[in-house]
Amino acid sequence: MNKATPGFLALLLLLSLPAMTALAASPVGTNEASDPVLRQVSTSQTTPTEVDGTTNRLQIAGDVRSETTAYRSDFGTMLANADDELRIDHEQYTVVDDGFDDATTEERERLIRTAYERLMERADQLEQREREAVREHAAGERSTAELLQTLLRNYNEAEQLSNSLTELEARAAEVTGYSLPASRADVKTFNAHRTPVRDQLEQRSERPSDNYHDVVISTSQTGYSLSVMDGSRYLVETTRFDNRDKTASAQFENREAFDHTMKLYPWAGEHGKPYYQDNSPDHYWTEFVLGQDRLEIYLDSGTGSVYREIQELSVSSLPRETAGTWTNDGLSIAVNETPANGPIEVTVTETGTDDPAPATISINGDVVGETGEDGTLWIVPPAGDYEVTAETGNRYISTTRIGS
Repeated sequence: MNKATPGFLALLLLLSLPAMTALAASPVGTNEASDPVLRQVSTSQTTPTEVDGTTNRLQIAGDVRSETTAYRSDFGTMLANADDELRIDHEQYTVVDDGFDDATTEERERLIRTAYERLMERADQLEQREREAVREHAAGERSTAELLQTLLRNYNEAEQLSNSLTELEARAAEVTGYSLPASRADVKTFNAHRTPVRDQLEQRSERPSDNYHDVVISTSQTGYSLSVMDGSRYLVETTRFDNRDKTASAQFENREAFDHTMKLYPWAGEHGKPYYQDNSPDHYWTEFVLGQDRLEIYLDSGTGSVYREIQELSVSSLPRETAGTWTNDGLSIAVNETPANGPIEVTVTETGTDDPAPATISINGDVVGETGEDGTLWIVPPAGDYEVTAETGNRYISTTRIGS
């Protein structure tokens, strides 16, 4: 970066901010005509829901707003991401790069500490931005598209901040006898926003021809859950704000946090290979590798509860239960459900022959996809009751209201 760069960055920032503010507020890709589902669930359970035959699963509580959307990015989001990158580049240059080579050892240490503190401030801003967006969505004050834009913005900014941390560590290595006061917890803080579900959002924002309402977002004042199908894989991330308290004293010593995590997820502990990382006094991180499946857990050291959970599960590994079979107009539609409001299997066949019938599937009136050659489609349903509809040619069949 040359000496003229900071001024140029500042100019770009000044020009981009008004446009970003105006455009990012425009809802994109969500069905505003369909009413959100509000569901009252228990607010007392902070531990994951116990499930037989698969991993336990963290749930949100309170009045839950649940919607499906066909997510699309827009120009406002692009400007917001560009703005974040420019700010990070500018701060990194002005704090560390500018004059670093000519600085004394003491001055270099001060520059690096200042840059590190700013990175940690940005990390806190990511979490605060997420909480604000989720709670506004739960209150009906922010659209589903706007919420997803915020989560994807955090996804992109977390990568930029993580890269800056790596560069800062390299700078610190140039100072004799000095090491960056960073910990593994800092890396995990950024990685928490770089989830498989958000990977899918990033990919879907680049596929404007895909109009299926197949991303499910559920929010309450206590947190959110975001889920999607990626072929035959179920991806879900859940965050509980009420299970997070950075100011509380640590609840565990030595390996107690790991033992506690194993008690919360006994099936995963029995069938998977755990990888554990002690990031106290902030949190503890555990990953279970279950064949091709994966479970990632962030356990708060202060509350002793799981505050983030990420799961990647193949549908073949999920236990299923028949919700019912319906027939009409020469078509049959069968629905199988999986535990903890997981994905459902919808199969459409010709009545009498059981031959697979190609059909367009809708949930509560929103098109979510097409059945495959076997007449089957896996779908993530919204919270609460829902209705499944199949259409093929001029034939139509619908279920009764099913779900929780």
